[in-house]
Amino acid sequence: MIRKISVFLSLSIIGLVLGTSLSAKPRVIIGAGLQFDPNSLGGTFVKDGLDSGVTKKDDYGNYAGVQKIFIAENKLQTLENLTGGMFNYKTNGPMTAGSLTLGFENDLYDEGKNGGFFYRVGLNLSTVVSGGHKTATFMGYKWYDARWFYKSMVIPAFLGIKLDAGPGSFYMAPGVHWYKAEWQVKGTIDGYGIEQATGGMSKKLPVVGDAMNPSAYNEDAKFDGSGMGFSWLIGVQTKITDSGYAFFELETHSSYTIGNAGTKSAGGMAGLSPMPAYPVTVGGTVYRFGYKHEL
Repeated sequence: MIRKISVFLSLSIIGLVLGTSLSAKPRVIIGAGLQFDPNSLGGTFVKDGLDSGVTKKDDYGNYAGVQKIFIAENKLQTLENLTGGMFNYKTNGPMTAGSLTLGFENDLYDEGKNGGFFYRVGLNLSTVVSGGHKTATFMGYKWYDARWFYKSMVIPAFLGIKLDAGPGSFYMAPGVHWYKAEWQVKGTIDGYGIEQATGGMSKKLPVVGDAMNPSAYNEDAKFDGSGMGFSWLIGVQTKITDSGYAFFELETHSSYTIGNAGTKSAGGMAGLSPMPAYPVTVGGTVYRFGYKHEL
């Protein structure tokens, strides 16, 4: 269904381009922005964590819950509070991605009107610029060190409407996009090491007792995927030179696929599986500033 809509929109844009008024002035676009919580992993990072496939047992061999392949930030804070700082953690929060966009846009109306239709195609490149790193120590021994990464390439196409008001304009447009994206987690969760360092007491403590054992040493799992989805664009622009516009806009995408990865450590294989599958997405909103130049 998405592919049919994409083909229809592409053919529509081609037809409109051929019918574009000679008075319309095409514009090239360059912009930069931020996307908060790419791949929607912030909840996992901060408050949920991620259960592994390894169960725990108490001293009598009874089921005692599951171990964690990813331990949430608020759980580590709780552990630090309960132990008076004997267990300590550091984090720079969930991921934030920076986005660079290049594009081309043209109007589809005759000179003299106060607005009309326009089309736009572009290329968006995103990668993590902050967040995604979390560590935890016990008396100086680092038993948890996980770093998250994300990057994507999105090619959107829009067909929308622009309303002129003096030197500025308001515009909005639906569209479709093709994307290729990946997220990755790498590091060490040393459940066995912390158990030895605490003389076995870690198994009786909250949070740290959930740490993966067998340990995940130097794990590096990368989930990638590609596909198509829907997009939405809304923005404002104002003329700042005879041929240039400054703009601010929100570009929202909705799409996802399932990405597959191969784990490399015993803990990763036991906790995630040898070939785990998790969602990969470019869903979310990019907040962008930039410049448009008339050709």
